[in-house]
Amino acid sequence: MLASSSFVAAPVWQLLLDGPRAGDRQAFHAAWLHTLVQGLQPGVSEAVLVLDGRHLDADPGELQPAALWPLQQAPSPALTSLCEEALAVRMPLNRQGILAVPLLDQLGVKVPEQGAAAPVLHGVVGLVFPAGQVPRHAQDWLRWGFGWLLGQGHGSATSGERPDLGEHEQDALRERMLLALELLVAVLSCSDPQAACNTAVNEAAQRLGCDRVSIGFGNGRRVRLQALSNAADFSRRLDLAHAIEAAMDEACDQACPVLWRGEHAGEGDPISQAAPDPSAAAVVHREHQQLGRGFGTDTLLSVPFFQPKEAELGRHAYGVILFEWAGKTPDPLSLQMAEGLPPLLGRLLLEKRHARRAWYLRWRDGLESQARALFGPRHALRKLGALGLAVAALFLATATGPFRVASHAALEGQVRRVVAAPFDGFVASSLVRAGDVVRQGQVMASLDDRDMRLEAEKWSSQQTQYAKQAQEAQAQHSLAQIQISMAQIAQAAAQRRLSEAMAARSAIRAPLDGLVVSGDLSQSLGAALKKGQSLFEISPLDAYRVILLVDEADVDLVAVGQRGELMLTAMPGRTYPFTVRLLTPVAQAKDGHNQFRVEAVLDLPPEAVRQAQLRPGMEGLGKIDMGERRLIWIWTHRMSDWLRLKLWQWLGL
Repeated sequence: MLASSSFVAAPVWQLLLDGPRAGDRQAFHAAWLHTLVQGLQPGVSEAVLVLDGRHLDADPGELQPAALWPLQQAPSPALTSLCEEALAVRMPLNRQGILAVPLLDQLGVKVPEQGAAAPVLHGVVGLVFPAGQVPRHAQDWLRWGFGWLLGQGHGSATSGERPDLGEHEQDALRERMLLALELLVAVLSCSDPQAACNTAVNEAAQRLGCDRVSIGFGNGRRVRLQALSNAADFSRRLDLAHAIEAAMDEACDQACPVLWRGEHAGEGDPISQAAPDPSAAAVVHREHQQLGRGFGTDTLLSVPFFQPKEAELGRHAYGVILFEWAGKTPDPLSLQMAEGLPPLLGRLLLEKRHARRAWYLRWRDGLESQARALFGPRHALRKLGALGLAVAALFLATATGPFRVASHAALEGQVRRVVAAPFDGFVASSLVRAGDVVRQGQVMASLDDRDMRLEAEKWSSQQTQYAKQAQEAQAQHSLAQIQISMAQIAQAAAQRRLSEAMAARSAIRAPLDGLVVSGDLSQSLGAALKKGQSLFEISPLDAYRVILLVDEADVDLVAVGQRGELMLTAMPGRTYPFTVRLLTPVAQAKDGHNQFRVEAVLDLPPEAVRQAQLRPGMEGLGKIDMGERRLIWIWTHRMSDWLRLKLWQWLGL
């Protein structure tokens, strides 16, 4: 089982730079495999690195697992079987989302030489992709990783050097690998995409001994030159720029590296005497030939690259790096580095360009990516979700439902009878107060009637006196006196009857059956009252009106005769039908909103109203039925009305 303590404790890049030193091989291999997997994410679910025993301080020829990902998880039987088959045939294999690539000492680059021996087999790398498809950039990323792994000295058992390279070549390879890392760090340190491109071409030209290095990016139709080494402004050299772009287009159209050498390139060098590559005849290099002959370049190498995540969009997702050597032929290691560098370096540059684009371009690409995922293969859950949303939208656009205007509601009695004081007096007693139910004729309170009784007795005595005067006048046969006495008797009788009536009205009686809405004299016994002063208010128990406070945004939808339902806070779960009777054209402010008073009557017989035990002043919620409307309109009409008002306010539309 692999140990992971040293891998976790040290930074990954530091472990890669240090190389597989004695006692630290497991950490180096784990760091290398971790970096390889991170470059292929998302998608890798399992990975394994198997090496020959000479790289693991074991017997040569014995293959053993050097690193696992995830850590300490044994490879699956399918991955193990495919790795064994790839080792047997010495060729990369890809079956059902499992990729197995043998680790050879040619770094995955075809540089044939006369008399070269067969590549040495060092191991195999296996990767599992759960999506079932291997990413397009996996081969390029593995090629770079193999170069780093072999360049750090996995060629022999003890010294860590490749047996097919001399000491000088071994040092040169290690130096170029370190310089490549420095180049990546330099590009990452640039925040501006153009500055990163300039740094990349200048550093690559210096490190690889190129006379000129240029980089171009595709715009959907052709490649445009973006940066040229040792030239801050290449607009004055239009002929050169057009020739470079034509060569880049040629390599991009063929989707493979294009290597062209002049007739006199490196005469006497071993590479110029190499056997021709059988696949080179199928590669077209006409534009490269015109560029080389027109501008004095002996060796040209164009390597296309692309951004896997954005390549599907077809916009700024690919590019080409063109290396030029004049007057000399590059050594094989320089060509290997030149061909292995663009896939990684170009990916970084594309990511920088993509991150600095305008927001609307990023949004456009995001929408196109989602559209491709929606209408392309795979992504079954996303398609099901989109289908569900489409069905829901269609349902909302066509389905209808009852539309109701809801508002605050309160009960009021249709009649409110006021009981007032019949005369000036004092409160003698109080038998009821607000909230009591009274019957017609029931005594609710009484006033002090002693003054009225005394007044009645006074006028009764006065009437008797006038009667005696009338008798005396009759005895004297005085007709005038008799008439005066009779008038006085009638006046006294009327005053007596008035006093008796006022005394009878001292008992305050209920004028009808109903509920005492207001009035309480129990706390005012003996208090003076003025004639006409309100003592009680009584409302009937079988006749109510519903008061609705409708928001001004909905009042235009309400009309007389519409029906609705009332639910009271005191009686949840029970509804009472009503009919709109009156719209009051007066608004009142409440809770920061203008509301209109709408009156309605309950559609219940008096007996049912009495049995419902309704009381004036009860509050709740009333809903006025507006008929059938579309559900989408019901849920969005308030927002659309608000937007229409704001658009008219801001734009006058």
